[in-house]
Amino acid sequence: MFIQTLLPPVAGKTFRFNVSGCAGATSIEVSINSRRILKREYDDLLCKSAAEIPRGTGGTILSIHATDSAGHSQSIDYEISESDPGPHSMLSRTR
Repeated sequence: MFIQTLLPPVAGKTFRFNVSGCAGATSIEVSINSRRILKREYDDLLCKSAAEIPRGTGGTILSIHATDSAGHSQSIDYEISESDPGPHSMLSRTR
């Protein structure tokens, strides 16, 4: 299972991401500093999703957690930027 995105999360913007390699039904939760902002259930091999990042959340942590019906899970954390740092920032080791 993989969580993928092309652009980092930016405060006040829509953050788009995919979860792929899932088996069966997949539950995806997105939170900012432990406050859930999105919860969805999918039945596809590729789960495309988007979350609205609230303004004023720059510098906080966005967490994505996915679990499928086979028991596989994947989590990833990103620091939310206050302004758009560009796609090159996804290659950084600090994401």
